[in-house]
Parts: sequence; C-alpha cells; structure tokens
Amino acid sequence: MKLLNVVCMTCLSASLVAACSSSNKAAPAETDSSANKPLELKVMMIQQLAEPPKKDSPFLKKIEEYTNTKLDITWVPGAGTAYDDKVSATIASGNMPDVILIRKNKETANLNAQLSGVFWELTPYLKDFKNLSQMNPVAQKNASISGKLYGIPRERVISRYGMIIRQDWLDNLGLQMPKTADELYNVAKAFTENDPDKDGKKNTFGIQEDATMELLKQLTIYAGGPNGWGLKDGKVTPDFLYPEFKTALDLYRKMVSEKIISPDFPIAKKYDYFNQGKAGMYFSVIDDAATRHVDMMKQDPKVKVEVAENFDGPQGQRVRGTVGYDSLIAIPNSSVKDEAKLKQILAFIDKMSDEPMLSLINAGVEGTDYTLEGGKAKKIAGSKGSEDWQNFRWGSQFGGVTMEKTPLEQKIDKLFHDNSKLGVVDLSASLLSDTNTQKGTDLKKAITEAQVKYVLGELDDKGWNDAVEKWRKNGGDKIIEEFTADYNKSGEK
Repeated sequence: MKLLNVVCMTCLSASLVAACSSSNKAAPAETDSSANKPLELKVMMIQQLAEPPKKDSPFLKKIEEYTNTKLDITWVPGAGTAYDDKVSATIASGNMPDVILIRKNKETANLNAQLSGVFWELTPYLKDFKNLSQMNPVAQKNASISGKLYGIPRERVISRYGMIIRQDWLDNLGLQMPKTADELYNVAKAFTENDPDKDGKKNTFGIQEDATMELLKQLTIYAGGPNGWGLKDGKVTPDFLYPEFKTALDLYRKMVSEKIISPDFPIAKKYDYFNQGKAGMYFSVIDDAATRHVDMMKQDPKVKVEVAENFDGPQGQRVRGTVGYDSLIAIPNSSVKDEAKLKQILAFIDKMSDEPMLSLINAGVEGTDYTLEGGKAKKIAGSKGSEDWQNFRWGSQFGGVTMEKTPLEQKIDKLFHDNSKLGVVDLSASLLSDTNTQKGTDLKKAITEAQVKYVLGELDDKGWNDAVEKWRKNGGDKIIEEFTADYNKSGEK
C-alpha cells in the first residue's frame, strides 16, 4: 500500500508538472497574440474643413500601422459652437468614446466635467512615457487644475500673436513698419485716408477687427498691462482694472470714431476685409499670414503680406502670448474602465509625438505631399497636406522632417523662436476660482458688451465705470479673491 501510494503520488506530481508545463507554454502564445492585436479605439475629433477625412485616407493607414491601432473616428464640425455643443451632449449622455478632444477646458461645463471625475487624471502616468514625460512645462501647468492634468494638452507656440500687415501699402505710401502704438495709429490712419492701394478711390481702412477685439488685447500689453489677468498690488487682477487697459480702450475708441477700424467689427468675419483688399492690417496669431491669404496673393502678385511682433512700450518689448496649449486630448473614465487600457491609450498618444508621426502630421505623406531634397521636405504643388489629421498632433509643430519654407514662413518661425521669452501669458490660466466657474462666463460677457458699447460711443466714461463696478459687485471681487488665494497657495510668487 505504501508503494502504491508513492507511485500514485509520483504520477499525480508528474501530471501536475505536465499540466503546469502545458499551461506555461500556452500562456505566452495567448499573450503574444493579444500583444500583436491592434488596439481598437473610438475617437471623437474636431473637423475644421468642409468635409471630414475619408476612411481610406493614407494618413489613417499610416497612423494605424505605426501605432498598431484600429481607429473608429467620429469627426464633428467645429464651426461656431457645433463641436463644443456635441461634446457637452456626449458627456451628458454618458456614451463616451475612448478618446475625445476637449476645447475650452477651463470654461464652466468642461471644468466641472474634469473636477467631477469624468476623465482620467493623467499626471501620475506621464513619467512612464518617452514623449509625454518631455511635455512643454508651460502647457502642462496651464492645462492643469490645481496641479492635476485631465488630458494631454496640444502644445502651441507661446509668443504667437502679433500684426499681419500689407507691406505693399506701406511701400506705396513711403511708410515704415510701425514700432509703437502711436506709430501704429498713424500708419492705420494713413491706410484709411491716403489711398494705399493707389486706385484713386477712398475705399480702404486701416485695421480689420472682429468680435474678439484682438487689437485691444495687444495694445494693452504694449502699454504694459497684463494678458487677461495679471498681478497688481499683490492681487490677481483682470486687465480692465489696469490703467493701461483704459489707455488702450480710449485709443481703440478713437480709431473706431475715425473709421480706422470699421464700426461693424462686432459682426465682421475675420480675414474678409483684409482678403478683399479693403483693410491694411489685423492682429492675430502671425502664422495666419502664411495660410490665410494665399489666394489673394495669387490673384494679385503685387500684394505683399508681412508680419511683426516687436512693439516698443514703457516696459520694453512684450508679445501677447498663448497659454502654451490649445485643447485637451482626454480619456473618459466611463469608456476606459481599467488602468491597463489607459496605459495602452497613453502609449498610442505618446507614439503620435515620435518623429515619423510628427513628419506625417507636419509635412504630409512623402511622395504625395512632399519630396525630400537635400534633407528637406519640399512641398509638392497642389498638395493638401495633413488637413484635419493635424488635430491629432499634441507635440511640437516643428518636429519631424525639416520643411522647406517660404521667406515669410521662415520669418514667422524666427519670430516665434527669438521672442519666446517675451510672451506675456494670462496669469489666471493655471488658477481656479469657484465663483469664476459659476459666474465667470456671464460676467466676462457683460464686460465685453460694455467695452464694445464704449468704443462705439454708446457709453461714456461713467457708463464704462458703472459696468466695471457692476462686474465687481456681481462676483468679480470674489473671483479676484479666489484667484489670488489659489495663486498664493500654489507658491508661484
């Protein structure tokens, strides 16, 4: 019996070893199969062109091959509020994709979604990925909420804003590029009154503006004021409480009254008057100069568009800066339920900033969009480039293959680089205020309406001051207090 027991135990042990051995052999095969299987992702992305990218797009194929993914993309038009409305409806429905682009992440609805746990908090994971760990620190800081990041910010150049101007109009009138606010006014007045296009008609005006009133923001900064919010007497304070803002506002009002700025600016479409040859300059991100007026320059070879960022003021040269990012690539908790899939998605996003992907997004498909000549990518005439696929890029717009660029594009890149330290960033970008979350949008709207009425002459100084006091009493002072507390808490001093 003892011998039988030993034999039986031996047989049982052998069987177990065999079973374990068999199991161990099978597991890697299953893991390998799983590892090689493409990661299936549902993505909601903004569509900025008239038609969405085609499903057989070579860009999609190359992205899927390089990242080992299968992408199911819902493209949503971005005109007006269409995209943001769709995001809000999608969040409310709870039927979320795996990856979603979130614009205006500090505005009330999207801020509440982040704070209420709709999206994964990504800060702890960034260090584990080659590219994400090297993210632009300004973008990461300003996209975060109380130090927590709920999406991957799409990085943008800091010192990006400036002036786009008709150089041929300057030449026609024998004028130099303006370097101060006063010179800017004088040039714009000449563009309005002195027939800069030499057609013998008084049919031009100096500055194209739209409802964003971009010129006002830049004039405030040139005068020494903040970009949106700044630090004044130890408090985080909005620009319109600075004397520099009122100086800029009064100059803007003067230009509207003299029709240097068209009085219909609140409803005017950006670029239209400039592209129609009616306006001589406008203020925006200066890379607009290289992309928004191609047709106009083709139709009339005499048209020459130039850019400038460096204006002198009491605090030296200052440039209105961005917050370092535009939108978040966010990962919802409801659709991505476990950390394993989260890390897979982060690996996909990380790979989108590898050199081959940056070359694809920034330059296009080799042989279709560009050819390599002397180590540089030369654009093929008529190629459309990456179009809306560029919205998948979160890393550097200068990454990947080096592009051959026009003199204007080279100048724009040089200004971006040379002025990187001059960018004035909105101090409130990284700060949190409950009152601002609840009331900030409405309060800002009221102040914007008041400044429009003031520059149109519908409000006098008393009316403007009354509007400011109303802003303060209706929650503005509370926002100042809360932003300041968060600023002091964060140790930014």
